[in-house]
Amino acid sequence: MKIAIVALLVALMLAPVAAGSETGELCPVCALSGETESHGVAATREYEGQIFSFCAKQCAEAFDEDPAAYVFTPGPSPKITLTSTTGAALTPGASGKVTVIDFWATFCKPCVKSMPELDALYRDFSARGVAVIGISTDTGKDRNKKVKKFLEQHPVTYPIAVDREESPAWEAYHVKVLSTVYLVDRNGTITRRWTGEIDVKDVRRAVEALLSDGGAGGSR
Repeated sequence: MKIAIVALLVALMLAPVAAGSETGELCPVCALSGETESHGVAATREYEGQIFSFCAKQCAEAFDEDPAAYVFTPGPSPKITLTSTTGAALTPGASGKVTVIDFWATFCKPCVKSMPELDALYRDFSARGVAVIGISTDTGKDRNKKVKKFLEQHPVTYPIAVDREESPAWEAYHVKVLSTVYLVDRNGTITRRWTGEIDVKDVRRAVEALLSDGGAGGSR
């Protein structure tokens, strides 16, 4: 996955921007990769009744492969069971709790930076029916050993699972960049998504909104 992310970012950096009118609309593929400026329109696509503009052909092609990765809409959380580093079964979308799902990796600096704050969130809200689950997207035969060693140096109290290589959770959740954090209500509906450098304070506010609304709905 790390290689795929890097390859996409390099392709976007090298892609020529076709002539097109400058608009204030940011290309959704570039936006997900951290861009903040629009660079003209090279292509457009229609998705779920909306027209999206892209600054390069490569962006439009990336969007075609997985539109749901670039346009977030609330919906059912995939029902996937993983095994935590301690051997427990984890099914993020079917816990019956308000659940924060953090897709991260040991090589991702923003991910590592946000983990202590996510741990504090878990400790503050776990008694009120809130779960936090970390899913490592590290790859390679030694990924389990690598993650366990990392957690020895950076311990957290919430459960961590190492994603599987076949039919991985990150693919089912349309994860393209790290970090990616999802918020799932008690009914198993994904209500929010954050990407890049995560503002855990905003995640905390969204969790509190769900709790005040009974655990379902209440998020924008």
